[in-house]
Amino acid sequence: MVTDGGALLEKFIVLTGVVEEEDGLFVSYCRELGTSSCGDTVNEALENLGDAIEVHLTALEEVGERERYLRERNIPVQTRDSALDMVEVKVPLGSIIKTYSPVLNAV
Repeated sequence: MVTDGGALLEKFIVLTGVVEEEDGLFVSYCRELGTSSCGDTVNEALENLGDAIEVHLTALEEVGERERYLRERNIPVQTRDSALDMVEVKVPLGSIIKTYSPVLNAV
C-alpha cells in the first residue's frame, strides 16, 4: 500500500484463473501472467494457482522487475479510486474461471 498526501491507496491488478481438466488432473493457469499450476480438484487447482501467482509477483518485486513485467503485458494497475465494478471475460466452454485481485505493496 502507498500513501498519497496522508491517504492510504491500495494498488492492485485483476487476473483471471482458468481451469481445464486434462487426463483426470485439473490444470489452472493465468493468461495475463503466464503462471500455471494444477490440482486434484478444481478448487485445489485454483488455490494452487493463487499461491503460484503470489510467488511469481513477489519474485518479480524482489528483483525490481514487477512494474516492467506488468507494463509489457498491458496489465493495468488499479487503485481504490479506479476500482473496477465489473470485469468482462470470455470463457471457453468447459472452462472454469476465478478472478484474482492481488494487492501490490508499492507500484
